[in-house]
Amino acid sequence: MGTRVRFLAALLVSVSLLGLSECTTSSSSKTTSSTGALFVTTQGDSLVSGFTIDLSSGKLSAGAAGVATGSIPSAMILAPSGNALFVANGAANSISAYTVKSDGTLSAASGTQATGTTPVGMAMDAAGHFLFVANQGQQIDPASSTISVFSVQDTALTPVPGSPFPTAAPLAPSGTGPAAVAVTPDGKFLFVANQFDNTVTEFSVNASGVLTRLLSIPVGTAPSALAITPDGGLLYVANSGSSTVSAFAVCNQIVTNCSIPTSPDGSLTPVSNSPFSVGLDPVSIAVTPDGKLLYVVNRRSNQISEFKVGTATGVLTPNTQPTISTGGDPVWATVRLGATAVSTTGGTTDYLYVANLGTSSISVYSFDSTVGVLSQVGSPVSTGGQPSSVAAK
Repeated sequence: MGTRVRFLAALLVSVSLLGLSECTTSSSSKTTSSTGALFVTTQGDSLVSGFTIDLSSGKLSAGAAGVATGSIPSAMILAPSGNALFVANGAANSISAYTVKSDGTLSAASGTQATGTTPVGMAMDAAGHFLFVANQGQQIDPASSTISVFSVQDTALTPVPGSPFPTAAPLAPSGTGPAAVAVTPDGKFLFVANQFDNTVTEFSVNASGVLTRLLSIPVGTAPSALAITPDGGLLYVANSGSSTVSAFAVCNQIVTNCSIPTSPDGSLTPVSNSPFSVGLDPVSIAVTPDGKLLYVVNRRSNQISEFKVGTATGVLTPNTQPTISTGGDPVWATVRLGATAVSTTGGTTDYLYVANLGTSSISVYSFDSTVGVLSQVGSPVSTGGQPSSVAAK
């Protein structure tokens, strides 16, 4: 499966056979609590389920019964507050919202919010003011490739004026196929990975959440995932068709990687030596909250590529252990910071969770926040059928 559009089509087929019918969120602060929560969407039964995380070991234990989603949940994001969770339903063209209780359990908000055609990726600004949704659409219909934008109040979503916004240029002969979105932490610039034309499109975001299309730049083949470092200074693009990661410095308000530092415009400048080789069919990127480590999920090679991020340069350097195996058909990853205990290197022990769609399981890894090398924690944990996304609190 080389692209997210083929990814979703394949899931529709496989779920049909069962008789039924995209940045990565992460916990960004240390905690004194001994437990956390991991949420998992599963396409085989259209549920979002919770697991309890033992923050001293990273191990998972099953939580309460799952809560219903719409058909083919394709992406999930936890609000920065940690109190709301949103799920994109790829076949239902909708967003389901959930309240996250203090014990990590979920309750569904009433109703769903309509999106454009085939929502497959989501992003939120650091303040949690807006939710951005990539609606992949159809290549033959340029108008169907759009970005929906919603203002967020707890679990309530309200479309901003003009939403959904087209990603294709005016009079374009085909749609762009947005597969993923990423927004700078200050919420001023949005980037969209377009699978149909192998580009990333830049938008400015005004105070009301309205998008203005700036320009598109070429990347690798079939870009499928995006991630921005926590300081907003670097953008990484997973190119599923060419098995590479493109890296760019972002000219923004936070890190002035700009030709004219006083005029940040969201423009992108390629990082030296970009693109970087990874495994086959990269479909998800997880960056640690300190921006020093980056992990890439490679779907067709069933592995994770492990990198250190060059300080100030953004150059990716393979770790001393460059890859580690996953379960079958890995499609999504998220980082959860561990407890406050300090490791022998001066770092902390943190965790990476990977959804294995093909083997209906979650792989758990620990890593030292200074060294970054992944170590598998126990055997993969079974989930409902076809886990498609994970989010950690």
